[in-house]
Amino acid sequence: MERPSFDKDYILNELDRISVKMAFPVNLFVIGGLALIHFGLKEATKDIDVVTQSRTELDILTDALKSLEYRSPRHVEISRAYEAMEASEILENKQGFRWDIFFGRICHALSFSAEMKTRANLFYENRHLRVAFASKEDIFLFKGITEREADLDDMRLLAESGLDWKVIEQECHNQSISSGRLWENALFQKLVDLREKHKIRSPIERTLRRITEERLAKDAIIQAVKTGKITIQAVAKSEELPSYVIRATAEQLEKEGVLKIDRTKRPFTLSLMN
Repeated sequence: MERPSFDKDYILNELDRISVKMAFPVNLFVIGGLALIHFGLKEATKDIDVVTQSRTELDILTDALKSLEYRSPRHVEISRAYEAMEASEILENKQGFRWDIFFGRICHALSFSAEMKTRANLFYENRHLRVAFASKEDIFLFKGITEREADLDDMRLLAESGLDWKVIEQECHNQSISSGRLWENALFQKLVDLREKHKIRSPIERTLRRITEERLAKDAIIQAVKTGKITIQAVAKSEELPSYVIRATAEQLEKEGVLKIDRTKRPFTLSLMN
């Protein structure tokens, strides 16, 4: 059964009700549909996605919601895509309005960085409750790493409204560095979907593809050398990549101090640095 949607007035009323229940300060950052309503890109949303900055804020918010008879949805009512998001709490009222609350990493992936906080704008403040919107660029990035089909439609709305693509690219790069995960690949795949479904081409798609291919090639070389394939030709054959790609990538790894290339004899041999 299709879940109902809720407009800005309904959500503001809920925020008023919740703020009365709070005895201590809570700062929330909105990263979902409510922000799109604020930006004039949607009229209603089925849920509100928020980020808390501490476990204490998470507990205060969930206690306030539960005092207003918000409850955890039954397992069968939560789709696989929602489960994959791994929210810290998912709470829903009798009307079907849902809160997806994150603490730490959002969707078990990105963190709400200091730069994101700087780009956020205050939307609501009452008593102990303050709510700010993440920027359009940061919301686009969050939606770019989820598996929810509806998020692709929201990405279209955000892209058509105008985005600073350099901010998205830089934040994605920063998140990859801080987490050690290749978020450029996840975002690249979502941008391909965006282009194929909505005919929207982003100016950072090629850059993300290049970064992804370089990182995957580096990882492939490291793993191949670990398994005993120590020449460029052997690695190229095992990974089904051209020798010139392996050679160039190996030289880059050498500059980074990860790999050693022995050029004293041919064929050159590869080994990992200690």
